[in-house]
Amino acid sequence: MFAPFSRITLFLVACCGWGVLFFGGWIAGRGLLLYDWDPVLMGTGGGLAIGGLLVVGLTIGASAQVSTARDTAAVRRLMESGATVAPATAGLRAVPTLRRDPPMGRGVS
Repeated sequence: MFAPFSRITLFLVACCGWGVLFFGGWIAGRGLLLYDWDPVLMGTGGGLAIGGLLVVGLTIGASAQVSTARDTAAVRRLMESGATVAPATAGLRAVPTLRRDPPMGRGVS
C-alpha cells in the first residue's frame, strides 16, 4: 500500500546521506591538504562524513525492512486465501554426476 512512497522516500534519504558523506569528505580533505592538517576542518568534515555514512546504513536497513514487510504481506495473503499452489514437477529429476565404481584391489571380484 505504501511501498512506492516508502521506496521513493528511502531513495531520497539515501541520496542525501551520500551527499553529506561526500561533502564531509571534501571538507576533511581540504583540511588535510590545503590547510595544513587543520583540526577544525578535519573534525567537521569527519563528523559530517560519519553522519552521512550512518544515514546511508540506516536507510539500507530500512529498505530491507520495507522489502521484508512487503514479502511477508504477500505470503500472508497467499496463506489466508486458502489457495494451494501445486509444485512444478517437470525437470526436477537430477542426473547423477558421480558413479559408484566397485573398489579396486581389495580382493573383490
